Amino acid sequence: MSKFLNYLGGVIGGLSLIYVLASELLQGLDHLLNIIGIIVVIVFAVALIINGARSLISKA
Repeated sequence: MSKFLNYLGGVIGGLSLIYVLASELLQGLDHLLNIIGIIVVIVFAVALIINGARSLISKA
C-alpha cells in the first residue's frame, strides 16, 4: 500500500507541475515545467500500472 501512495503522490506532483503558474521572474521556465510535469506523470502512471499488474498476478 505504501508503494501505491508513493506512486500516486508522484502523479499528483507531476500534475501540479503542469498546472503551476510561474511568476513573472520564472516565466521562462514555464515551458520546461510543463515538459517535466508531463514526463513525471507518464513515468509514475506506468509504475502504477506495473505495480497493479504485479499485484494481480501474484494473487492469482
